[in-house]
Amino acid sequence: MPEPSIAARSTPHLMVPWQAATLTPRSEPSGGGGPKLVRREDRNRHAAALVDGLETAEEESARLAQEAPDEFRPDGFAVRIEAARDHPLQLERLDGSGLTLMSSHPQTEDRQQDALVWIPFDKVASFTQRIAAFSQDTDDGNPQQAALVANMEQIQRALLEHLWQERHELPPLDDERWWELWFDPRISPTDPVATLRALAEARQWRMSDRAIHVGERLVAHVSATGNDLAVLLGTNACPVEIRTPTFAEGLYAVDRSFRVNLVEDLAQRVKPAAPHAPTVCVLDTGIAQEHPLLKPALHERAYSVLPGRAPADRNGHGTQMAGLALFGDLTSALEAQGPVVLGHGLESVKILDDGLAPVESPRTLAETTANAVATAEIGNGGPTPSARVFSMAVTRWSRDGENGVDGTATLWSATLDALAAGTSVAVREDRIDLIGAPDPQASRLIIVSAGNIRGHLPHQMRDDNGRLDPLLLCDLSRIEEPAQAHNVLTVGACTHLDTVPATPLFQGYRPLAASGGLSPFSRTSVALTNAAITKPDIVLEGGNLLVAPDDSFLDPHELLSVPTTHHDAAHQLAWANATSAATAQAAALAATAMTTYPGLRAETVRALLVHEAQWTPAMVEPGLFKKTGAPKLNKGELMRQVIRRYGWGVPTAERIRSSASNAVTMIIQNTLVPLKQGKNGQVRLAELKLHELPWPLEQLRDLAETTVDLRVTLAYMVEPNPGRRGMVGRYSYASHGLRFAIKGPTESADAFQSRLAEQAEQETDGTGNPKAFESDSRWLVGPRSRNLGSLHADIWRGSAAELADCGMLAVYPVGGWWKANKRKDRIGLPVSYALLVSLQTPEVSTDLYTPVAIQLGVPVEIAPAGQNKITSGIPVQMELGW
Repeated sequence: MPEPSIAARSTPHLMVPWQAATLTPRSEPSGGGGPKLVRREDRNRHAAALVDGLETAEEESARLAQEAPDEFRPDGFAVRIEAARDHPLQLERLDGSGLTLMSSHPQTEDRQQDALVWIPFDKVASFTQRIAAFSQDTDDGNPQQAALVANMEQIQRALLEHLWQERHELPPLDDERWWELWFDPRISPTDPVATLRALAEARQWRMSDRAIHVGERLVAHVSATGNDLAVLLGTNACPVEIRTPTFAEGLYAVDRSFRVNLVEDLAQRVKPAAPHAPTVCVLDTGIAQEHPLLKPALHERAYSVLPGRAPADRNGHGTQMAGLALFGDLTSALEAQGPVVLGHGLESVKILDDGLAPVESPRTLAETTANAVATAEIGNGGPTPSARVFSMAVTRWSRDGENGVDGTATLWSATLDALAAGTSVAVREDRIDLIGAPDPQASRLIIVSAGNIRGHLPHQMRDDNGRLDPLLLCDLSRIEEPAQAHNVLTVGACTHLDTVPATPLFQGYRPLAASGGLSPFSRTSVALTNAAITKPDIVLEGGNLLVAPDDSFLDPHELLSVPTTHHDAAHQLAWANATSAATAQAAALAATAMTTYPGLRAETVRALLVHEAQWTPAMVEPGLFKKTGAPKLNKGELMRQVIRRYGWGVPTAERIRSSASNAVTMIIQNTLVPLKQGKNGQVRLAELKLHELPWPLEQLRDLAETTVDLRVTLAYMVEPNPGRRGMVGRYSYASHGLRFAIKGPTESADAFQSRLAEQAEQETDGTGNPKAFESDSRWLVGPRSRNLGSLHADIWRGSAAELADCGMLAVYPVGGWWKANKRKDRIGLPVSYALLVSLQTPEVSTDLYTPVAIQLGVPVEIAPAGQNKITSGIPVQMELGW
């Protein structure tokens, strides 16, 4: 929905301090069903074939183990269990009774589902007995162990290629390259990384200096041939997964012409924030510390986590991001005449190598990012900010044959999720530990870019009629790692820049993207139709391209980019574009929220930027979704496509700072305990939170059939479980989930509570279908589509009369791996959440703000112009420089 016509925003958003009611769900049903089982006509033969495969795998593995030195000899081996076509394995039965599920591949068109399982040598006999029992009947005449055995097609010793997790093919095994090895500490009595280091030293393999411990996985990197690595399968350093590493390689900024203009004048007018004010910490190529516009805000908080590299920026990208993170678009500040008062400061941590010297032991971006966060938080004894935003406009460039991510977690994205959730960081000599329960009081706001389209070619953007359409390429270009992280704010790029230079050289040129539309640089998740996330979350200015008169050439002129700071003192100014520029500007908006509302937690600021975003008319113009020969999209499909392109639109500093009389935003910060210990040791859902809102009941009833928008955003942080053991049910990525529900207009409070309890029971694994009141069709996205990731937003549009009796909102938990894995160290832990609720009358200027403020005890007076004026409460910082 585009921004409606609303009254001037001059009043702060309203914090709701009321305590929510806490409810306890009823006992959950045991559930039933399961995957359909293959009917085996000759069960004796089937069980015998599986046992034969298992025994052969054991014999081969025992021979390999004998070849290993005694100190590296394993106590078990890995097998690959393949499923029958269209009959999935019951993974839970392969992760118990002494067996450990290592990883799982889903079924594809050319591959059956399989599971890699670690079997101790002393458990082979019992596993064999369970398989052999399939040939016998239970007392009721059914095959024994059917759920375990029926859908197995074959068992074989696991090979190196079976551990490969990437979409692209396994590289040639005789080529030396860097590999990312994932270990499960449960399957080895000794430290697998220590074994790997010893083997690497003995065999002269190169190995990264540090391993990463995130969630239940230990990840290390080694350079060797694939054939060399095969020896690991016969040691106590057998990996459970092998992936492609993401190293901190060089980043190339978009640069054109540069010139010195009003920088010195602006430097004299800038009034920096105090040293302890909120900061934006830019994780990038470093920073030009002496730049006159950046130095006053930096307070000497420039660091590097790259050994032998100073914090200086020789590439330029980091300094460009710092300027945008501090000022936003520099145009208004440069053109202004008076003081420019800044509300936040800067920090910089260099995580990207400048490429001037070879790197003997490359560091993954997961390692450097975690180290950078720890470095910034420890500091060097200088001023510590009151709040911090981490801004990282860095993604892994798609390699040949690749096109972004498929939505599943990587080491880098999982590391960001763990950091955002408040997991502690321990930097050691040989590893970085990201373990321990998340701390809601230590959650971190991390903002990342969605990734860019590079090397635009006109033929890639032509529709069936030969016309240039930049959305074609954007829709096919999936977001890049680590933009799929659940807990981060992912930023895409839009553009309002459409000026064509008034010079003969550009006569006949035109802008490629329409004003208010998607920047042609921005990647999307339109092609990620089955992913567990929808990204980006928001979009901001990322620049445009000029099209030559004959459509044969695209030019990224600086007039269609955003001015910012340059790392070279001789230039002072640069022009940035794409999702990098958008990300840095989003970080500045987040710092604005922290300055305006000092008590907001990280998840609340993340929610606020999404909640106050709006789509432009160009983003929701129906003609954008008409394709030749394509079926007509219904409302739900259309809105899902809008969100996958643009997120929730464009936030502004004005909307983030304040409400209007006819557009009031209420902010709730709370905690709940998702899990408790039930009878017989079972883990149950523990709490539901019921929020009775300060509803303007009288005003809504007076408005009767007038259209009112109700907007709800729920945000929280999850603890990641990045191992690929099957991403549903017990092996889900998220530790838990939260959902929101609103009381129906004709629903009693008791009926609402009963519906919540029933829904919490049915959706224990996060995959159920939420129920809503009878006006469910009024939700723009709908409960069946909005519950992806860890931020859920939706807009309900209907009559004020219908909404008048809906002033009760609930937050309830659903299951994740904490519950399914029965993590005793997580049971009873509280998790925090932010709940934002807005009421808005797009068609009339009815005062909804005053009655809500009065219920909260916030004094409001009527200003002479008729606008509400706050007289006490949360102060609003109105003097930011952009």
